[in-house]
Amino acid sequence: MLITSEANGKLQIRKETAVVKNDISGENITIHCYSSDDDLGIHTLPYAANFTWYFHMNIGGTTKFYCDLMTGHGSGNYGVFDWRLEERCDDYCLWLIQANGPCLVQKVFHGSLYCQPWKKPPHRIKGFAS
Repeated sequence: MLITSEANGKLQIRKETAVVKNDISGENITIHCYSSDDDLGIHTLPYAANFTWYFHMNIGGTTKFYCDLMTGHGSGNYGVFDWRLEERCDDYCLWLIQANGPCLVQKVFHGSLYCQPWKKPPHRIKGFAS
C-alpha cells in the first residue's frame, strides 16, 4: 500500500527510491532519467557507480520515471518506475545495467532479476570488426 497513516491522523505517502547502477565491467554508460514533472539530467556512470533519486508517488499512483540508457552493448528508453514496477521492488527499485540489457532486482521475488533486452543494438561501423 502506498499510503500509510500516522498516529496523529495525517496521511503519509511512502518515499520511493530509484537506483540505476552500471554493472558492465570496464565501460562507462550514459543515462538520462526523467518524469513528466522532473528532468534528472544526463549522467555518465563508470563501472559499479550508480545514480539514485528519491520521490513520493502522487496520490493517483500515476508517477512514472523513464531513463534513456546508452552503452557500448546497446541503448534504449526504458520505464524504470511506475505502480506495476513498484509492486516488484517495494519502494526500492534497483536497476542493474548489464551487457544484455537493463535488469530490475525484484525485491518481492527474493532478488530475482526481471531483464529486458536492448531496444537498439550498438552502432557498428561498416568495414570494421566488432
